[in-house]
Amino acid sequence: MGLHKLSAPYVKNRLPVAVSAVMFLPSVYSIEEVLGIRLPTPKAHVNGVKVYDEIGNMNVALILSRALKEKMGVDISVASSAGNGKGIVCLRFNKKVFIIRTTNEVRDFPFADAEKVYRRKAEAVDKTLRLLKALILDDDIPDFVEVLSNGYG
Repeated sequence: MGLHKLSAPYVKNRLPVAVSAVMFLPSVYSIEEVLGIRLPTPKAHVNGVKVYDEIGNMNVALILSRALKEKMGVDISVASSAGNGKGIVCLRFNKKVFIIRTTNEVRDFPFADAEKVYRRKAEAVDKTLRLLKALILDDDIPDFVEVLSNGYG
């Protein structure tokens, strides 16, 4: 939604993009049904919601971003996963994969303080929008981004 707001026609200095789809799919079942993919087994399920550790979060974000890019035929795909530990965002653009890790960590995610989860989410959104702006405007990639190249796009 943040990207959509930055690209709206009524915004001064708007970004020249259009958002084609946004999905929130917190359960493994919904992801597998909608995208037709298999995800790694989560460390836990809480009320149907998947909970991964940081390594699992990375794998899920990579899998989701690839599936979204391939199935939607979009130029840019963004996927995130945030269970226990740091949140991970994976963005694919121009045959490169960009990884963002939050500095805010959440331990014991299913029982975490909502404020901690919100701070981690806000950080991930802010960093993702900063990266998207840099890519769209052909600026320098922010220092907090890890770039994987060739073959991962």
